[in-house]
Amino acid sequence: MSNLFNKHKDPIREESEVAYADMLKKKSEADSKYGWNRLMQLINADLKTKVWKQQHLLSHARGEMNYERIKRLSEGMIKGIDLCYEDAASRGFKPLNPSIWVTNHPQSNIQIFIALNNEEMPAVMCMAEAEPPSLFFSIKEIFNLIRDDHEILDLKTRFGKTFGNVEILSRKPVSEEEIGEAICDELI
Repeated sequence: MSNLFNKHKDPIREESEVAYADMLKKKSEADSKYGWNRLMQLINADLKTKVWKQQHLLSHARGEMNYERIKRLSEGMIKGIDLCYEDAASRGFKPLNPSIWVTNHPQSNIQIFIALNNEEMPAVMCMAEAEPPSLFFSIKEIFNLIRDDHEILDLKTRFGKTFGNVEILSRKPVSEEEIGEAICDELI
């Protein structure tokens, strides 16, 4: 049988994929702790510029599939995120309580704080005032807005009960070996 479709092990590629996955985990952690967009606003301008540049270079390296650069830049992003934590802390900003979420409105980009319980409302009110342009909501307010919009609730309810008629019992990650062994008979 021909080795045409066999995948050759490339240690640099594998290392770059691990480094990139670690960076994505670290960035996701930063989003949970501070809110990624918010964290970028809390740090000094020089560090912010370096992080954005690093992200841009990493994106470019991924587009070129330059695995050595992907590995190096991913590792650099991890260090950069740690520096962002340090800089934010030095300016008096602490990680958010897990009962507080922060996001940005998709159209206006206004920062939105969400309190998941009543105890966090004073904190989100103060943060929204201290970090303009920001709004704050309690999760109950959001649920009430959804509840009062019967069209949205009805649509979600209809799709939730019958959409796909599938029950997911478990999920597992796909290994590179499984991908390499897959037979693709689709016309590309």
